[in-house]
Amino acid sequence: MYSKFSETPIFKGINPGEVVHILNLVHHQIKTYEPETIIAYSGDECINLYILIEGSVRGEAVDLKGKVIKIEDINAPDTFAEAFLFADENNLLVNIVTNTKTKILIIYKNDLLQLFKSNKKILENYLNIISNRFVLVTKKLKFLSLKTIKGKLANYILGLERKNEGKQHFLIDKTQEQLAEYFGVTRPSLARALGEMKDEGLIEIKRKEIKILDRNSLVQMLK
Repeated sequence: MYSKFSETPIFKGINPGEVVHILNLVHHQIKTYEPETIIAYSGDECINLYILIEGSVRGEAVDLKGKVIKIEDINAPDTFAEAFLFADENNLLVNIVTNTKTKILIIYKNDLLQLFKSNKKILENYLNIISNRFVLVTKKLKFLSLKTIKGKLANYILGLERKNEGKQHFLIDKTQEQLAEYFGVTRPSLARALGEMKDEGLIEIKRKEIKILDRNSLVQMLK
């Protein structure tokens, strides 16, 4: 099990044997949760670092009408809620819910501070995690500023292009249902927007494969 710990971002670059030694220096817990279990509620004070060893969790928000909105899926190996831990206002803004059977390593704030003092690599990894989260949030804010479904699709497709090193032909990594949920729209609305982009000669779609035909027009949709 400890070999999985070294695969997490917080222990990146540290061998499993050293991770065991590090954890023996501080108080920590390893907890297992069944699927669809709420680990933490929106409004809870964040006093621990949660390290996802096995499984998957999601962040959920509830709007004023009681509609549940999925914010993000997080899959092992990863951390979550780290951005709240040292904030002045350290109350969670979402519920944390398990998607699958999940195993989590929990390290308390004061113990984490002790690890920062004793191991420079852990501090460096933590700062890297926080920085990457900031970049991700910035990208999401840019995404939310896009008003149309086609604009959001253009942003998503161009993002896939970057991931595939500029190739014009690649696989979509989400189902239409997952995309609709991610965009906060209905599946029929998403399908209609995809159909319009195809008819306009912007993209070509065949099952889960997509090909960019008019990149310039996709870029214009982001403005």
